[in-house]
Order: sequence, then structure tokens, then C-alpha cells
Amino acid sequence: MSHVQPLSEQLDDLFVFEEEKELVCDPPATVHTPVPLPEAAVIAKAVTPEAMGDEQNNVWKILIIDDEPSVHRATELALRTFKFEDKPLVFYSAYSGAEGKQMIAQQHPDIALILLDVVMESHDAGLKVAQYIREELKNQQVRIVLRTGQPGEAPEESVILNYDINDYKLKVELTRQKLITTAISSLRSYRDIRIIERQRTELTHALEQLQQAQELLKVYSNNLEIEVSHRTAALQEANQKLHRLAMLDGLTRLANRRHFDEYLQQQWLLMMGLHQPLSLILIDVDDFKRYNDHYGHLAGDDCLKQVAQSIDGAVNRPTDLAARYGGEEFAIVLPLTSAEGAHQVAQKICTAIDALNLPHVQSSVGDRLTLSLGISCMVPQPQFFSATLISTADKALYQAKQQGRNRICTYAP
Repeated sequence: MSHVQPLSEQLDDLFVFEEEKELVCDPPATVHTPVPLPEAAVIAKAVTPEAMGDEQNNVWKILIIDDEPSVHRATELALRTFKFEDKPLVFYSAYSGAEGKQMIAQQHPDIALILLDVVMESHDAGLKVAQYIREELKNQQVRIVLRTGQPGEAPEESVILNYDINDYKLKVELTRQKLITTAISSLRSYRDIRIIERQRTELTHALEQLQQAQELLKVYSNNLEIEVSHRTAALQEANQKLHRLAMLDGLTRLANRRHFDEYLQQQWLLMMGLHQPLSLILIDVDDFKRYNDHYGHLAGDDCLKQVAQSIDGAVNRPTDLAARYGGEEFAIVLPLTSAEGAHQVAQKICTAIDALNLPHVQSSVGDRLTLSLGISCMVPQPQFFSATLISTADKALYQAKQQGRNRICTYAP
């Protein structure tokens, strides 16, 4: 009558841990029903999952998928003290392909190495697990070592060609040393893949940050361009305003002497090129010093403002320029204007001053404010200068004063 040994005695007989001696063998002819070990049970001194706590990064997770409990026990005994890079192994056990799928899909997606039996609930259960991991879970990091005690069920060449596994072993080939070698090569490969993946993730994150920075820089650059454009426009406007202010007389708001000089020279050269006449009217307020002395400087300033407004009102064309020449003297530049046309403008100014009817009891002319005006008209020539036009207009003005003021005189060579 045959006698069946207890499971513990069979393990003692079957698994020897000396160098190059078989670690896992096919079970003896006596058949018994496998007794599954609890999930994640660890034999001898191996680290238990319960002892891991939150130190997931300090261990290597090994998943054994095999329907033979003795294979789980033998594997864990062989690797019980093994460490890779100072990190111990922690073992998880699944006793069917379905259980293995659930464990790696839902409970432990960070498994480093799977020791996978081929024949379990079906002749190709292990192959389906490998296919599920690679194709459905898209897990390319975990190392899969296929182990079988029935090589005829899955010839090595076809398995390696058709399934994405990392190694293929016969159980009869597995010694302790070969198990350690397999673990080292698999964990090293897993480590390198994780490093590459982490670097890829970091690079992707860095690229995303760079893209975000570029977008922010682009937005900032656009905003800066807009701001620069606005500030440039504001600066140009301010410069134009400043330029206008620099060209205006502060009291009368007519063009100042600087503006007059520049404009007269510009028109002189332009009329020279066009061979057209350029007229100039010089105006002086009669006996203005007496007006100031009698009525006061504030009244004198107000008088000059009203005179300036009257002069400016008589100048209608955009090319004409009315300016304060200095003190109580004013000037009008009239391009494309003959002496007769300049005289009409002068007469219009006198009419406007008469309409003001400003009292001037100290005037040598009468009791109202009056003007003296001198006109000169020339077609500019290269041998003359714009100062020539000023000089001749000044002579005409002097003539008007000599003749008793309150009149218009035109220079006649």
C-alpha cells in the first residue's frame, strides 16, 4: 500500500539549495491536490507586504503566478535573503492566470518581475497573461520570465517569437544560482527601464514647462510690444506737444522767434526752387512802452494777447505763419504772395485792431491803440538770403514809423 508524504516532508526532499543543484523539480508521481498559500505569503526571511508599510520604493515586488504551491514556496526559499542594490524582495502569489491578471491590474501595477507558469487552468493560461499585460494593460516595464514544466505545451522558439516575454525557462533548469541570475538580470533591466521612463517623464514635463514658458514669453512679448507701441505713441505725442510748445510764444500762443526763423528759411529755399514770391510783414504796436507805463504790465500783456489774436485771425492759409518777433513786434510769413496780397492782409489786420477799440491815451497818434506795418516781397535768389527779406521789411516798418505811425508801408528798392 503506497504512502503519500505530508507536503512539508515533500518540500524538504525536493528543494536543495546548494550550487547548481536543482531548486525546482516536477512533483513525484504521487498526485495530490495543491493547497494554495495565502496571497503574498512569504517564506523564511523574505520581506512580507504587510511589513512594507509606505516603503514601496525600498523593495522589489516579485509576482509568482503558478498553480503549484510548492513552486511558490521553493522560489521564495531560494531568494529569501537575496537583495538587489540593497533592496530586498517582496513576494506576491497568484495561483491562476485570472488571479494574476487581477493582481497586476488592480492591486500591484508596480510589479518588477513576474515568474509566470505557462500551463495552469488552461494549457496557455500563462501566455494569455503575458499577452494581457503587454497589450491590454500596456505595461512594458514589468519583466516577465515564463516558466514551464511541460515544454511540449509551449515550444520555446514560438513563445519567444509570438509573445513579449523577457526570458523562458524550464522548471527543471532552475537552480538557486540560476534563479538569482534571472532575478538580477530582470531587476537590472526593470530598473533601467524605470530610469528611462522617469527621465522621459521628466523631459516631457520639462518640455511642457518650456512650452508654457515660451507661451508666457510670447504673451509677455506681445504685451510688451503693445506697451512699447503705446508708450512710443505717447512719447511721440509728448514730443510733438513739446515741440509745439517749444515753437510757441508763451504769452501770445503765436509762433515764437525760433519757429519764425526756421520757417522763413524753409520757405525761402522752397520759393527759390519754385521761382515764386515770398512776402513778409513786420508789425509794431505804436508807443507800446508808453502803454505799459501808463496801464501797467498786466494790461500790456493783455493788450499783446488781443493784438496777437487779431493778427492770427487775419491769416487764413495753412502755409501762412504769424509769429511774435520780439517784445511788441510781430511778423507774418506769406509764401506765394505778392506785395499786393501782403498789403491786403496788412489792411485786414489794421481793421481788426480798429475794431478792438483799445484805449491808449499816451499814444502819439490818437487815443486808441494802433499799429505800424512794413511789407517786403521778393522772389528769392541764390545771391540773397532770408535775412535780406527781414532787412527790407524792417526798412519799410521804419518808414511807416517815420511817416507818423498807424500806417502800412511797402519796401520799394
